[in-house]
Amino acid sequence: MEVEEAIARSESNQEALVLALQERLRDFGLTKNESKIYVFLSKSGPRKAIEISSKEKIPRTETYHLLSNLETKGIVEPSVEKPTRFSAVTIEKAIESIIHNQEKKIGELKILKTDMVELWNSFQRIRKSRKSDVSKFESAMRKYAKSDRLTKNFQRSLK
Repeated sequence: MEVEEAIARSESNQEALVLALQERLRDFGLTKNESKIYVFLSKSGPRKAIEISSKEKIPRTETYHLLSNLETKGIVEPSVEKPTRFSAVTIEKAIESIIHNQEKKIGELKILKTDMVELWNSFQRIRKSRKSDVSKFESAMRKYAKSDRLTKNFQRSLK
């Protein structure tokens, strides 16, 4: 009886650990299902997409999409054999890959920042010039209205 209880506690602890790992991977930017797949492959070793889909209860087409995303992120690797089997890279390599991808995105954002500031400044210049044009137009309209009133008043006074 003690052995069965120990096994049950061990399985319960393992499930809690798996959930904690999945949660932590989401902190690193993986989706819920991406983290499920990574942990599953880490536990089970290389698997075909259909096996992953079945075991993790993720629709097959979504599984292929998720595996493609994970491969792009450098977190899973496909085999060369057919049918393709996917395996998880080590956690160290996965985290390094995630960090590298994030650093690359930050670099791209810094480049985009320069472009965005330039674009914003152009927008502001156009907006200011339009305000200036509108002000000039309004001023001209007021002068015309005043002139028109003076003309009409003058014409009335001549009659």
